[in-house]
Formats: sequence, structure tokens, C-alpha cells
Amino acid sequence: MDLEIAEPAANAAIGRRNLIGMAGVAGLAGAAAAMLSAQTTLAASDQANQPTDADMALLAEALGLELTARDLYRSQVAANPSGDLASAVSIMAENHEAYAQAIAGATGLSASDDKRNAEVFDALAADFAGSDFAAAAHGLEQTAVATHTALLGEYESADAITLTTSILVTEARHATVLAAVLGVDDLDTLFGNDQPALALGGDA
Repeated sequence: MDLEIAEPAANAAIGRRNLIGMAGVAGLAGAAAAMLSAQTTLAASDQANQPTDADMALLAEALGLELTARDLYRSQVAANPSGDLASAVSIMAENHEAYAQAIAGATGLSASDDKRNAEVFDALAADFAGSDFAAAAHGLEQTAVATHTALLGEYESADAITLTTSILVTEARHATVLAAVLGVDDLDTLFGNDQPALALGGDA
């Protein structure tokens, strides 16, 4: 994904409150549309509450994606980012950990470290640990949102849909924070998402 990166203003600083605050009010257009679609689906169908066997297979891969994101952010934490970015990175790592645990709790699946998506981790590990962190993280969050949004149409149970909508909203907020770090001011990038979803469930 090509980002339009603005030159940072002299002496510009993005405070932690501003970063997290921006995440609370922006970056939600795609997530809101996905939530509306999910709510319409739930209202119009007689879906089971508990995840079905098909849901479990997809949720296992979603869990792996969350563990991958957690570990990638932890690699950036280990690289000792400075100032407010360090706080934001730690929060994002904690959020991905919390969602992996939420999926594990809802399904009984293991959230052990070996369940992460090795292919995604290996592809992004170098960028996350280096100077290209913000761009790589922005792309990952957009990919995660696209993937969870695509999964909404695949799930057969209400619980899987409800859990997924809560996850993708937060990850859309992460993407907005990271776009701000990059200096992006293009509205299509801030509010849109042209990253493709990962192919899960044996569709790769």
C-alpha cells in the first residue's frame, strides 16, 4: 500500500493523549460498515449463539493473526522506541494479546505462542523491529481489519460475529493512530482501506 507521507513540521510532537484520542474518533468508517452488515445479518437470521465447527476453524486462524500482531509489536517494544510512540506500541501489543485471549476464551482454543501465523510474522519481522515500523504496522492493521471484516460473512454463529466486530473496531483505530504517526493527511487513507484480506480457512 502506498502511503502519502507528509513532511513533519519542525518541532512537531504527537502526544499520547492525542494519539489515542484520534484513534477514538477516526478510522472507523470501514469498521462501522462491517458492524452494520453484521447486525443486519444477525437480525435477519436464526443463527446459533455458539461457534460452529466451521467457525472454530476460522477463529483459530484469526487467533493466530492476533498472536502474530502481538509478537510483532513486542519486537518493536524490544527495539526501545522513544517517547509517546513507545506508549502507543505497548497499548497495541496489549490489545492484540487481549483479543487473542478473548478468542481463546470463547472457543477453548489454545493461545500458545506456537499458534501464531509464522508466514505473516516472518514477512514483517524485520520491518517491525526497524525504522520502517510505522508503515509496516499500518499495513498490518489494515490487513487485520480487512481479514476480520471478510470473516464476518463466513461465520455461522452470533458469538463469532459479535466478538469479531469488537476486534476490528479497535484495529481500525490502531490504523488511524499509525497513519497519524506517518503524517498521512489523505482522507482516503485515513478512513479507507485498500489492503486485501488474508486468505484463511484453506482458501490460500
